Amino acid sequence: MAEGSEHDVAGAGVRHAGAPHGITLFDHAEISAEIAEAARPQADILEAHGLTEAQWNEASIFWMTRIGQDVREHGEDARIPQLYSDAFSKAQDALKPPPAMDAATYAKLVVDIQAAGGPAQPLAARSLSLADYLRLSRHMARLLSTDPAQAKTFSEAYQRLQPTTGPAERPDP
Repeated sequence: MAEGSEHDVAGAGVRHAGAPHGITLFDHAEISAEIAEAARPQADILEAHGLTEAQWNEASIFWMTRIGQDVREHGEDARIPQLYSDAFSKAQDALKPPPAMDAATYAKLVVDIQAAGGPAQPLAARSLSLADYLRLSRHMARLLSTDPAQAKTFSEAYQRLQPTTGPAERPDP
């Protein structure tokens, strides 16, 4: 962890000066990804990084405050939230591969999540975690945006799986 360092990622010049316990934005994203995976207790993850719960909380408050300040000051041009999101995604994707799923099966998952009003039950039914779903969503977004055949398969399956409604009611004359 690099205390007081500055990373100039995509010209953002994210300053880490004052980051508690030397936890950079990128360190925070990496540790957060490990915690989100829920493969080990948070205390074990923090210990592996040489941190206590109090130190982690202090660093989390620092970085979430910096992210909020960047949004307030720069609105849609804020860079810190994007850098954090990118770092979190990259760290999470490095922990394990996305679940194996083809485009049609992913369409079924999407429709099931919409019908259920949230991901909890459809993911549980497939023995997937929320972290798995986030990885899978990123993977499928890349796949469907670059492979027209897969995008067509997804679209056709998605349309086919939509709930059907009864015949349109005619207004009384």
